[in-house]
Amino acid sequence: MAEPAVVFREIPCADGKKIAHATLNAEQSLNSLSLEMVDLLAAEADKWERDDSIVCILLDGAGDKALAAGGDIRMLYESMVESGEGYNAYATDFFSREYRFNYRMHNFPKPIIVWGNGVVMGGGMGLLEGGDFRVVTESTRIAMPEVTIGLLPDVGGTWFLNQARGNSGLFLALTGAQINATDALYANLADVFVPHGEKATVLDGLAAIIWSDQVDQNRSQIEALLNGLQEQHRELLPPGQLEGHMGWIEEVTAGDSLEQVVAAITAYDGDDKWLSRAVATLKSGCPASVYLSYELNRRGRDLPLNECLQLELNGTVNCAKRGVFREGVRALIIEKDNKPSFEPATLAELSAELREQYLTWPWPDRPHPLADLGV
Repeated sequence: MAEPAVVFREIPCADGKKIAHATLNAEQSLNSLSLEMVDLLAAEADKWERDDSIVCILLDGAGDKALAAGGDIRMLYESMVESGEGYNAYATDFFSREYRFNYRMHNFPKPIIVWGNGVVMGGGMGLLEGGDFRVVTESTRIAMPEVTIGLLPDVGGTWFLNQARGNSGLFLALTGAQINATDALYANLADVFVPHGEKATVLDGLAAIIWSDQVDQNRSQIEALLNGLQEQHRELLPPGQLEGHMGWIEEVTAGDSLEQVVAAITAYDGDDKWLSRAVATLKSGCPASVYLSYELNRRGRDLPLNECLQLELNGTVNCAKRGVFREGVRALIIEKDNKPSFEPATLAELSAELREQYLTWPWPDRPHPLADLGV
């Protein structure tokens, strides 16, 4: 019998209330998010919301290596090969249902703790950022690396990367740079540090709480529990990269156009390994993805989350339709030749008309799947 894609359990509390515990269960693929996982989580969320005995949700990933390393790319790749430039029902369903669940998390009426241990990338970041309590650990590795595979920083990245400190969100989007727990706390992409080995302590602590009918009071009790553990283990926080590089990041992202920002970042020729890797990723990234990363970050400054997700869906289905996402996945994940041939091959060749088309719903005869989001 196949293992369930998500394992759900309920933890009884001292006062008769319950903690809902959901574990993404695809350890071999670093818990990469499948459509089945998204649908299971969405259905369970309906139950959590209706059940008055459920007071809090904890979401984590199976094993010790990852919350989630992104989306289930292989199924998406097969759907793109099959559909070409035509309507791709699977990709449209996958992204729209994933984004709908992201929105649900951000607006869920009960506190959600997301355990961001190990690899937290792409779709995993969408889950982490949807939590009320975004926990990072000593092994957390966060990134939005979509620029490498012909996609865009989605799952709400248009919104949450704009909440990051200064222009750090734009830099992370353009370069796919990896950051750790210390960086995530500094950038406002995480709330609290708790060592991974203390997860059982957190669950025991939650079970011992005398819960209130007031959600704000419950949030305060969760916050006190997590902050207490952070204070006990603060010395385990790893050295970060962002804070020390923030002056440079602000300087190179201050340009008035995408071309100015890219030129400033790629002009770096120093010997800092973290910066050099980030710059190399931008240089080899998909030009359409570089444009989308910048433009969505620019537009997202003044947009609510639902409109950000609607725009992201336009972008992701166009990346699938126009072949850049398929080519990026082929080169980096399927055939692994690491030589993607993106079209257009440079930003200069990406016309104003094509740039606008990338963010426009490509099938006017079909309703936008997220048109009702937030309505």
